[in-house]
Amino acid sequence: MIPRRTFLRSLSVAPFVAKAALAKKPAAPSKPTRILIGTNGHGAGTGIFSADWNVATGELGEITLAAEVGSPTFLALHKRGAQDFVYAVNEGGRGGIKGVSAFTSVAGAKTLKLLNQVDTEGNGPTHISVTPDGNSVFVANYGGGSASSFHVRPDGSLSPAVSHFQYEGSGPNKERQMHSFAHCVMPSPDGRYLLVNDLGLDCIHTYRVNPATAELTPTEPPTWIGRPGTGPRHTAFSPDAKFLYSVNELDSTVDILTWDASIGALKSKGFVSTLPAGFPPNTAFAGEITVSRDGKFVYVGNRVADDTIAVFDRDRKTGMLKLKQNAVNGGKNPRHIALDPTNRWLLISDQDSGTIVIHERNRTTGELSAPVHTYPMKSKPMCIVFA
Repeated sequence: MIPRRTFLRSLSVAPFVAKAALAKKPAAPSKPTRILIGTNGHGAGTGIFSADWNVATGELGEITLAAEVGSPTFLALHKRGAQDFVYAVNEGGRGGIKGVSAFTSVAGAKTLKLLNQVDTEGNGPTHISVTPDGNSVFVANYGGGSASSFHVRPDGSLSPAVSHFQYEGSGPNKERQMHSFAHCVMPSPDGRYLLVNDLGLDCIHTYRVNPATAELTPTEPPTWIGRPGTGPRHTAFSPDAKFLYSVNELDSTVDILTWDASIGALKSKGFVSTLPAGFPPNTAFAGEITVSRDGKFVYVGNRVADDTIAVFDRDRKTGMLKLKQNAVNGGKNPRHIALDPTNRWLLISDQDSGTIVIHERNRTTGELSAPVHTYPMKSKPMCIVFA
C-alpha cells in the first residue's frame, strides 16, 4: 500500500539551479510573476512557500515562507482585482486530523495573511478547488471518504461547511480500496457543477452547485461508474469543456469522457495507458493531469516505478488521446504538475526527492525537454499555483 504522507526532517530551503542548454535563444527578460508552493509538514517554519517566477528563462527566485501553517498539501487560488485569495487543505493539520485555511495576499509583501480556518468535516483533506466566480470552495477528504463545500464570504474567508457528503462502499483492490477515498474536487468550467473523483469506489460523483450559497445537490444520475479497480484520482477539462480526462492511479490509465453541461453527465469514450507497452503492471501509479491551453496535448505524471511525464497528442474534435512521449522527470514521485500561464514551461513538484523540476515545452509538438532547472527543497513540495 502506498503511504499517504511523508514526514519532514526540516524545512529550510536551499535553492539550487541545474541548468541545461536550451534548444533556442531565450526570450527577452520579462517581469517575474510568482508561484506558491504547497508542502507537507508541521511545526515552526513549515507551510506555504513563495518564489518569483521568470517566464523568460523558467527560473525561480529565492524560495521563502509565505505563510506558516500545517501541511498545506494542496492549494487553490482566486484573484479578485489586485488581491489574491489562497485556500489550502491542511492534511493531517489542526491537531493531526483535518482543516482548511483561507489566506489573502499582503500588498507589497511576499507573505500571506491568514483569514480563518474551518473544519472540513472529514479526515485527511487532500484536494481543494474554487469556482471561477470565487464564491464556492470545495474539499475532498481522502482518509474520510467524503467531500465538503464552503461559501466564500465577502472578505475571502470561509463559512463552516455548507454541504457534506459521506460515501459508503469499497472497491475490488483490497489494499487500496477498503472504503471510499475522495481524491479530487473539480468544478466545471462554468462553475455550475462539481465532480468528485473517488479512488476507493471507482466512480465520479456529480453535483449541481448553488452559486449563491455553495450548497451541493446530486445530479441525476449522481455518479459516473468507472472500470473496477482503476482508482480515479484527478481530472482535467478540455479548453472547450466538451471532454473530461480522468487519470486513474491504480492502473495508470486516463479515461476519456464526454461532458454534457446541460445536465451534468459524463459518458465514456475509451481509455489509454500512461505507460509504455509492456510496462510491469501494478508498479507505477499515475498522479496529476493537465491539458495545454490550445487543447492539443495532455500531460500526466507517472510515479513510483516510473518517474516520467506522459505526453499525449489530443484530437481536439474527437477528444481521443495518443501517447507520444514519456519524458524523464529528473526527480522522484511527481505529486503535482502544472503548466505556467504561457504554456512554455512545465513545473513538477517531486514529493520524494523534495525537488521542483522545470521542463521547457515545445508548443508545436507538445514534447518536453530534459530538465532545465532543478530546485531542491528540504520540505516536500506537493503543489504549485501561479499567483
